[in-house]
Amino acid sequence: MRYAALIAFAALVFGIAHAEVADRPEAEPDPIVKIINFTADWCPNCRIVDPRIDEVLERQVEGEFELVELDMTRTWRASDEEKMAVFADVIRTADAHKAGYLWDWYGGRTGITVLIAADTGEPISCITAALDTDQIDFRFAEARILALRAPPGARKPDGPACPPPMNG
Repeated sequence: MRYAALIAFAALVFGIAHAEVADRPEAEPDPIVKIINFTADWCPNCRIVDPRIDEVLERQVEGEFELVELDMTRTWRASDEEKMAVFADVIRTADAHKAGYLWDWYGGRTGITVLIAADTGEPISCITAALDTDQIDFRFAEARILALRAPPGARKPDGPACPPPMNG
């Protein structure tokens, strides 16, 4: 009798616990790769590469990639004070995504996109307007695999990597 009561109690508790879990909204999965895009409305190369990135991103599994735009649009013909305010915002955004070092490499430039491991911020690959949609798709797939399977510090592709740092 006690055993049957214990089973009934366990079933009741499990049923309630199961219902509580089922009622909770599912948490968004953490991205595997972050796409750090140095862009601006006035950038001719961005007009080529940004739509390609968007097209490839639409074909990816939702939640595996996160697009982070470091937008320099407001720097066009801006005063030094306005530029510094934009740069400060962009640097804060980059820092929040473990990509602050990219500002040191490419800050103030546009038309370059860096795929980084979301967990460490490690750079994996770069995208420019020279790549077509299929090549960008390949870079996304490669970055995903390296971020998932290679240990931190060893997430380098076999092919061309990012251009060397352009600043300082």
